[in-house]
Amino acid sequence: MQTGKACAEVLVLSGIEMNGRTAWLFVPRNWNVAELESTFPFSGLPGTPHRRALVALDVAKDLLRTYGGQPLLELPGEPTLDALLSRELAAVRMSISRDQDAAGSAMPL
Repeated sequence: MQTGKACAEVLVLSGIEMNGRTAWLFVPRNWNVAELESTFPFSGLPGTPHRRALVALDVAKDLLRTYGGQPLLELPGEPTLDALLSRELAAVRMSISRDQDAAGSAMPL
């Protein structure tokens, strides 16, 4: 999550199954959201409150190697991002949620 003067920003990764259902959600820590936005074809315009992009599983694994798999919130018993990406998935959705509340109340999509 990145926080600024007036905006809290949360990036959420979603594992998408072959039938289109969401298999899991993961909120990574310290991923460069601005770089991701400029690299991948996200929906909407830069800076808008909600944007999404689908990436192939191998692209998501490359991003894991680049940025790491540390979660924003550590939950007991939750699998690592590496384990989640090892499941059979059709794609990974990257979702950006921005909240104008500087208190950091942006909610994952």
